[in-house]
This record gives sequence, structure tokens and C-alpha cells, in this order.
Amino acid sequence: MSLISSSTGTISSAGVGSGLDVNSIVTQLMAVERQPLTRLQSTASTLQTTLSAYGQMKSLVSNLQDATRPLYKADSFSLSNASSTDPSSVSAGTTPAAVPGIYSVSVSALSAPQSIVSPTGQYTDGTASVGTGSLTLRLGSWNADRSAFTAKSGSADITIPIGASEDTLAGIRDKINAAAAGVSATLVTDASGARLALQSTASGAANGFRVTVSDDDGTHADGAGLSRLAYDPAGAGAQLTLAQSAADTQATINGIAVTSSSNSLDNVIDGITFSLSKVTSQPVTVNVTRNTEAIKGFVASFVGAYNALNAFLAGATRFDPATKQAALLQGDGTTTGIQNQLHAMISPASGASSTFRTLSSIGVQVQKDGSLKLDDTAFAAAVTKLPELTKALSNVDASVPGNHGFGKRFAVWADGLLASNGALPGKTAAIQARITSNQKSQAALTDRLASVEQRLRAQYSALDTTMSKANALAKYVDLQFYTLPKSAKN
Repeated sequence: MSLISSSTGTISSAGVGSGLDVNSIVTQLMAVERQPLTRLQSTASTLQTTLSAYGQMKSLVSNLQDATRPLYKADSFSLSNASSTDPSSVSAGTTPAAVPGIYSVSVSALSAPQSIVSPTGQYTDGTASVGTGSLTLRLGSWNADRSAFTAKSGSADITIPIGASEDTLAGIRDKINAAAAGVSATLVTDASGARLALQSTASGAANGFRVTVSDDDGTHADGAGLSRLAYDPAGAGAQLTLAQSAADTQATINGIAVTSSSNSLDNVIDGITFSLSKVTSQPVTVNVTRNTEAIKGFVASFVGAYNALNAFLAGATRFDPATKQAALLQGDGTTTGIQNQLHAMISPASGASSTFRTLSSIGVQVQKDGSLKLDDTAFAAAVTKLPELTKALSNVDASVPGNHGFGKRFAVWADGLLASNGALPGKTAAIQARITSNQKSQAALTDRLASVEQRLRAQYSALDTTMSKANALAKYVDLQFYTLPKSAKN
């Protein structure tokens, strides 16, 4: 450290004149002074690690909470599978309302939308002019010979004006599509020219349609002008050609005739949706069975989430006798309490089912290390008594908690730990408060240490200067004494 003398303007270095190692002395003194700060920093590091551990614990409890949800929902035990002997013709999907059984499905006709098209060779391309006036579209059903039209209940006439700037084939197509009348329009172009094709946007006999025309040329049903787009066989006539009639699906299920406006049979059988793709030459068998693999998957997920939490708690509270080292949360009251609660919920019997009163009775067995193992054979046997297994896992009894199924039992416990006033948020908040307090203490102590170091350096620099002057005076005296005449020395 260099110092400037205010009296002489000379530069000196601390310790040079006196031999006093000011830097070393101050450094060693400050090492002692910094010990409280070092302890605070070590505590802060431990608190951060503990906070991280509690964050991991909270995540594992949340995973267990998620894994319990399917176990206390009765619908989870009503899941089913549907298999078909000819899925390319008939397939099926199920909901929890589906009843297991065998269903014989025959399809004699598939649903279809109505489709009509203008004659070949009438228009060269989409820019060809058709005529002005208006088109009126109405959804409904036709009888077999198309001599009568019945408007669809709830539908209305949709009138589409066609002006001079939009009377081309392409322009009329766009106007129809913009009208949202339940009819779509496309242009079909080939070597013979362009044709306008109209099709119902939904299949089914009730979604057929007619097209009536108000032609600005005054004649509304002839083969000229806008009238060329009329289709009303029961009324003014049809200039467009029928390409496909609107039709319903015709099928039988277990010999019972059913119809549908689409190729999907919904709600014909509770909880089952049959999807029809082809007309069948022989009945297709759809077998609906209870999906026990899904139920097993729910239980396996619970076991996995439980084991993950159990393993974390065991590791976090372990004491290694060989190294004499305690794990981070060994002796932590909150962690130990959670670990004890987790283990305590496994053994007590539940009143939810008279057949399966314990987890082990359904094949969920406790291991020596406190983990769980799902025994496939025992669980398969339990599934054969599905109503009782459902009770054992999913029963909810608000008045008698002891009658909760095991799924609800663990869910209530996890909910309590994770609630805003629960043990985990409370502990996390307490640790965070200690971290904040520690940071403030470190900041205050750091400021104090800076002041102490400044004072020490000033004190020892002053001492160095004083000692340097004393040394110089001593040397001067010695020199004067040495140069005196011998008579003066005597």
C-alpha cells in the first residue's frame, strides 16, 4: 500500500520503512472479522439447497395427487374397449356409459349428400356469363320420384341476388358459398368446358335441397339466363341434373333397423358410437369389453408416484453410518412428519369395500424399503370383482372418511399438504423468509466489514509511519554518536 506524506510530499510504501507488513496483518485480522459472514454464506447455501429440496418434494406430492384422481372417479372403472371383426367397414368408440356386450351390425346403405350439376358443354369456363336475377335455396327432403319436396324443419329460404358484376359461373359459385345456405358450390372443368356443381354440406335425406330462380329475363324455368340453374322437379322444373340423391344410412344392430343422417350412429346404443365406412355383405361383430388394462394403468401410475415420493423422502432423511454423514433433511421435522404420514396411510383398512379392505388385498404390496409393488396375478383376480374393486379405490364418503376408497384417502392427504395453508407451502415460505433475512444480514455485515478494513488499514498505516520515523531517528542518533570524537565519547 503506497502512502503520500502530507508534510513532505514524499511517497512511501506501508511497511517499507518500519518492516511492518501492514497488508498481511490487515488480511489476517479481516479473515477473523469475516468469519460471521462466511457462516452466513454457508447458511444461505444450505437454505437454498433446502428450498430446492422442498420444491422437488412439492412436485412429487403433486404428481401423487394427479395419480390419485382417476382412482376416485367411478367413470375410470367404466372404461371399455370396442373391437370389430371388420374395422374397415364398421368400427366403434365407447364412453363410460357403454355396456359390455356383442353387437352384430349390418349396413345396407350409407348416408350421402344431394349433388346436382349443370349440363355438359353449356359453359366454356368460369368466366362465362349466366344471367342476373336471384337464386333461392331451401333444404329439405324429396320423395322417391322427386314429385314432392318437404322443407326441413327449422330451415328457411335463402335468397341470393345475382347482379351484373357477378353473373359469371365463378361469381355465382362464390355467392352461393358466401351465403352459408347449407349448400356448397364448385366448378368442374374438363375438355367439354365448365360445369357448376352444387352439393349439400351435410349428408342425410333431410339435407337435400331445391333451387328456384327469379330470372331478370322474366321467364324463370326455361333453359336461358339464370333459369339454367334451377332445380325444382316438383315445381317449376329442373335444368340441373341430379348426380346423387340425399340419403340416410340404413343399418341394423342386433337385427334392429336403425337410420342416421350421417355415417356415424350416435346414441343408438348408450355409450357406443358406431362409425360406418362400407356397405356390408355379412354382419360385422363389434365386441365391447371392460378395459381392465386402463384400470391397471391407473393403479400402476399411483404406485409409481408413491414410490418416487417414498424414495425421495428416504434419501433426504438418510444417515450414512459409514461416513457419519447425514442427508440434507435428516432430522427435519416437516420432512419426517410427511414421511411418517405417507407410510401410515398404507396399512389401515378401509370400509369402502367388504371384499377389498386393504391395498395388499388388491395386489398393491408393501416392500421392505417402504415402496409399493403391484402384483399382476393378485390384481387380475381383483379385477374379476370389478364392482368391489371400484369401491375399494374410488368410494367417497363425506360423513365417514374411514370409508373413503384408497384413491380418495391419498388425494385428501396430498390436497392438505399442497393447500395454501398446508405444510409444504408453509415450510417453503418459512425457508424463503430465512433466505431474505440472511441476505439482509450479509449486506449489513459486508458494509460493516468494509468500514472495519478501512479503519484497520488507516490505523496500521499510521503505526507504520510512526515506526518508520522512530527507526529513522534511531539511525540518526546512532550515526551522530558514531561520528563524535573519541574524547566526546569518553
